[in-house]
Amino acid sequence: MVKPITTEDEDRWATLVRDELSLGSRKRGAYSESSTSLLDIASMTYAELKRTALENILQLEQQQHHLLTRHNHYQDLLNAIAIDIRTKHRRRIQRQRELEGVRLTLARLNDQSTYLELQLKTYNDYIEQAMVTLQNKKGKKRFLMPFTKQWDHERELQRSGRVPKFGSFKYSAQDLANRGILVSWRGFTERQWAHIDLTISSNEVGVFMLEGSNGPIGIPGASAQVPLDDLLQAQYNNTQVLE
Repeated sequence: MVKPITTEDEDRWATLVRDELSLGSRKRGAYSESSTSLLDIASMTYAELKRTALENILQLEQQQHHLLTRHNHYQDLLNAIAIDIRTKHRRRIQRQRELEGVRLTLARLNDQSTYLELQLKTYNDYIEQAMVTLQNKKGKKRFLMPFTKQWDHERELQRSGRVPKFGSFKYSAQDLANRGILVSWRGFTERQWAHIDLTISSNEVGVFMLEGSNGPIGIPGASAQVPLDDLLQAQYNNTQVLE
């Protein structure tokens, strides 16, 4: 590092820089400029390059004296540079392979995502059509006993022109409790259940409307929309009670 610079050294450096610059038009060389370059090495003479290198080495020796020392003629530094040069090409190839692997994985994931979205749309369309068919299914016209709660309920809906598209059924809270459907009703005791009613209707595919009433008067806050999807999910989760 400290021996005098010869004309042969200068010529070899000039040839190396010229070759690297000509190579830079096709690919990035070892001495080509980058956005992180601190020095324009190609514009230096060999003497300037060597002086700058020595200054940096001395600075490194002061900061990292346990890793870099002149006592072995900076052999550790030379070894590190040699390893870096020897493995640079291999590491570049490895990064290219890793990048290609990531691109292939991303492409496969995009294809899989498109496929799953199509499958989900097909499934949702099928479920929606199945619910429409189920709710529109016409069976035998059922006989409705006159002057019953349901008979009065349907007559009232017809008179007011509010007949839901998929039907409406009115039950007393006591009847639902006897069937094991109603477990509790907040704000009412079991003794009051015989006097309050719950109407279950549907005017939209897959959505049920629940409304509580006390005789002909609706109970404030006693209404809710229950999607069929929620009921199916609760059944799948083995949920015993819905609030």
